[in-house]
Amino acid sequence: MDLIFYDFETTGRDPHWDQILQVGATKVSKEFNEIDSFEYRCRLKPGLIPSPFALAVNNTDYSKLIKTEFSHYDMLRKLEDKFIKWSPSIFIGYNSINFDEEFLRNSLFRALLDPYLTNKNNNNRADLLELLRTVDFFFPDTINVPVNNKNKKTFKLDQIAPANSINHLAHDAFGDVIATKQLAQLISKRKPSFWLSFLEGSNKSLVYKVLSEEKIIFLCQTFYGKTTAISGAFLLSHPVYNFPVLFDLNYDPQELVELNLRDLKHVYTGGQKFLKFVKANKGPILLKKNQVEDSWFFNSINLNEFQKRSEILANATAFKQNLASMLFDIAEENQQDKELSGSQEDIMAEETLYSGGFPNNKDQKLKKEFKEESWSSRYNICQHFSDKRLSYFGLRLIYEECPEALPLSVRDKIERSVVNQLNSLNKEKWKTCDDFDKEIEIIEKDSNTKVKDFISELRDVRKYFEEIYSEKSKKN
Repeated sequence: MDLIFYDFETTGRDPHWDQILQVGATKVSKEFNEIDSFEYRCRLKPGLIPSPFALAVNNTDYSKLIKTEFSHYDMLRKLEDKFIKWSPSIFIGYNSINFDEEFLRNSLFRALLDPYLTNKNNNNRADLLELLRTVDFFFPDTINVPVNNKNKKTFKLDQIAPANSINHLAHDAFGDVIATKQLAQLISKRKPSFWLSFLEGSNKSLVYKVLSEEKIIFLCQTFYGKTTAISGAFLLSHPVYNFPVLFDLNYDPQELVELNLRDLKHVYTGGQKFLKFVKANKGPILLKKNQVEDSWFFNSINLNEFQKRSEILANATAFKQNLASMLFDIAEENQQDKELSGSQEDIMAEETLYSGGFPNNKDQKLKKEFKEESWSSRYNICQHFSDKRLSYFGLRLIYEECPEALPLSVRDKIERSVVNQLNSLNKEKWKTCDDFDKEIEIIEKDSNTKVKDFISELRDVRKYFEEIYSEKSKKN
């Protein structure tokens, strides 16, 4: 299967409220020969305030932000067309599962396009950052990992690429794509078995196949910057969330398999976290014994003991049934706690990609019509969505792209809402004009000369907001 390396530059870090400004992508063969590539940039959406920090980092000046030819919707349509044309492939980014993927999904969701583009149509997805962390954990001499000013390893792309003699145009979407591709190529040559496991991990069905075939599996997980290894045995799929559940072989199952459900739950919730969860749809890198037996880690474990524990678990049918019941109960309790502690009224349409359900067949057809029709016809389509989120997103798209296609009363209502959001002095989920001013003040006090040189660009952007939203505020 071919590989697609891609990256985004954005207006901030929140996929619900920020937007993609630049996308770069290249499609290569499994031998890393380039097949095709593209780079698109778009202007700022109406009604959105960017983070000055983000603009300074990715060098998005006034001209790029305001004067670029493509609108955000134009760019998403071009991106979608390319990614569909390139399918099926494996989509690979750097910290992409938690960042770029979330921006892509939420952006497509709000644009009434298919948010699950990278794991449908036989596509798979993987995150190179996790591969680098895994390789470095087991075989730390494979690549050069720099340290930060706290003498801790850093895997930031703009530092790890140069540390491995890769020329890198940092914080430029296509520059990051090229650096990611070259790091991938480096790992594929130096640790080919890890590279193969990385590619297999992008396929959910292959993840389950490896877990079911191997008595002991090794993988890494990173929390708060600290990477640790898990030596696990596959037990079952989670009864509610359906992801694989492993038993951590650092625990002795002999002490647990005879416990009844109540005592088992008491031990687990009391702090003995002997279960580990694998997100099978997020590119886990599953390693077999022969892949790690030359590592320092392998010499630190008691493999014979782990094999005995794995055999005990293989035959512990009642234990697995109790675990399934326990996990079901915990999930139900967590859901009840969530419902009691938080009001659903606080959740806005932009935040409901994973919580609002999938469009029904009628709405799916209307989404296709919306995509194909002219702006003048799209307002009418918005009146027929049964999912109110889709109506809202459709109206906002028309306002952003072709406001004259809206009835005057509807356009004024949206405009009032936009102006009120952006001029708010409260702490909001989205960036406001006040937030923009405060971030500029912080940057002005920064000793970084390069960033200070960017202040004039940020002030031009702020002046633009003042002219646009203050004038509209007076009108409303």
